[in-house]
Amino acid sequence: MVDVQLTSEFSTPADDLLRQHLLITGATGSGKSTSAVTILHGLLDANQSTIIIDPTGEYTTLPNAVVAKLGRNAFIDYERLTGTELASFFGATEASDVEKVADAWQSLKLQMNVVKQPGIYGKVGREWTVHEQLLGKLYHYPQPADMTLLPAQLQQEFAVPVDDFDLIGQEVDHEAFRKLLPIVRRMTRLVADARFQKLLNLPQRERDTSVAMRTDVMYLMQLFSTQRSSHKFLVIDVSDYADDLGLGKVIVSLLMTSLLRLNQTLSNTLPVTVLIDEAHRYLSEADLASDGIFRVAREGRKAGLYLMLTTQSPLDLPAQLLGQFGNYLIHRLNTMDDVANLPSLVPMAKRIAEQGVGEAILSGINYVPAHELHVMMIPEMQHRTASPRFF
Repeated sequence: MVDVQLTSEFSTPADDLLRQHLLITGATGSGKSTSAVTILHGLLDANQSTIIIDPTGEYTTLPNAVVAKLGRNAFIDYERLTGTELASFFGATEASDVEKVADAWQSLKLQMNVVKQPGIYGKVGREWTVHEQLLGKLYHYPQPADMTLLPAQLQQEFAVPVDDFDLIGQEVDHEAFRKLLPIVRRMTRLVADARFQKLLNLPQRERDTSVAMRTDVMYLMQLFSTQRSSHKFLVIDVSDYADDLGLGKVIVSLLMTSLLRLNQTLSNTLPVTVLIDEAHRYLSEADLASDGIFRVAREGRKAGLYLMLTTQSPLDLPAQLLGQFGNYLIHRLNTMDDVANLPSLVPMAKRIAEQGVGEAILSGINYVPAHELHVMMIPEMQHRTASPRFF
């Protein structure tokens, strides 16, 4: 049995602490990051697989960290992306818009890998029977395509017949295409952006010579899901994209969805704890059901994926997500509204508001009655969390 030491006198089985997911919450400076690191240390000592989604680079200096910095030494392989996943990067949310972007991506893959000609895949004047024959030759393994042609290809997806219904289309419905112009503008901007090119490992005119080797982050997640971690943990650093919250949400959701899919299909996966720091940054409330974090919270336990989220207040999380957590480590919360979302802790609201740095209440399915703790700091597990001081 793996135990996690939280104080000099209190330890708890990792199964009890994490298998029902753990929410660590508290105001800025209350000690929630230090508590997360203390738990990480216990898992590290026991050689348990852990993956950290790090929005600021705070965890990259921890000892024994394998750091995958997206856009630098790690990437998401664009060849593996489905059309639906790609559409999310460009802000397509309506089902009809997502379908058009996905069709355009499939068309470009056809053009490069089956037709084997440069340029876009024309649908105006193309017979349905010919198109279906070509589709039958497109295999479902990772294949390249020219993403710079997506805007032009997207127009072809609006090809409509006039009087010959054996053809995909005879002209482009420009009025319908215009409705996608906001998506097309974001698409054009992102595909030309050097950071986006590095994120997805797109072909670039100039390679970053300061990075000796770049690795597919999905491959790293697979390694940490299927092999003992050799007392290391994987830190996926997304700080290069912290200034674009929309893009950050897509990245984290995609990583979580991919990790869930991986652990659901592999037969020999290990228990994996996933820490998402400041998780409220990356939740997409508009479409919560398909959000990767929510899907792992709801479906991950059966696949051996256990979430540990940190956030400044329970109010930051939608009620549906909050309900997926069986255990809570509560640091100082400043208002009754913060505590009200956790009904079992309302009687302790005054105590919670008065907690000092590092003090916390551990409550949940396996912790009745709640435990009042002063979580210990592990000296060798220092991380960049302190706010700058006045001089």
